[in-house]
Amino acid sequence: MGDLDLCKLRSRFINWRISKITPKEIVLVSNTMDNEDEIPTIIDYLYTNVPGKKWTIDIEGFKIIAKANSKAKYNRMYTSGCFDIFHYGHLNILIKSKELCDYLIVGVSTDELIEKEKGRKPVIPFNERIKVVQSIGLVDEVIPQEDKDKQRIVDTYMIDAISVGDDWRGRYPKVSCAMEYFSYTANVSSTILKDALKLTA
Repeated sequence: MGDLDLCKLRSRFINWRISKITPKEIVLVSNTMDNEDEIPTIIDYLYTNVPGKKWTIDIEGFKIIAKANSKAKYNRMYTSGCFDIFHYGHLNILIKSKELCDYLIVGVSTDELIEKEKGRKPVIPFNERIKVVQSIGLVDEVIPQEDKDKQRIVDTYMIDAISVGDDWRGRYPKVSCAMEYFSYTANVSSTILKDALKLTA
């Protein structure tokens, strides 16, 4: 696995059985059903402790399959969102984006943009939402998303591709870079979580 120290990985995540399947593939299986909240930390560990390594990560229940890739499809990639109540669906699109690029830039919508677009203030204020995204190891740079001018982002940050949910297919603003569309994680959305918590949608 190159620079990945399995001994340190095992000592860091003692509640997971960790196996090296091939030189480029490891599998982590939870010992109990109470360790789901450690999944983001494990993914963060892989990216922050093996700099420059590209990972393809599949999550099957309480099983994580991580494969190291040697070449990315794009150099610089951009994705964005409100990230108001961060959840696994957000993490999943960040994982898929990072698998395709060397450098991932994420735009976090400002409070003003959310209020303008959705007619309400976010549940979580901008300074907290941006810190959450900044703390994720697979994200290389986080910037405020102050408007919906995507071409300005492409030009300013030399973006090779933008990733979005597949519900934007055919209606995303035209840009000069490539587009990657990902399926949303089933049954997971900020709206569902807000409804469950009795918060304003």
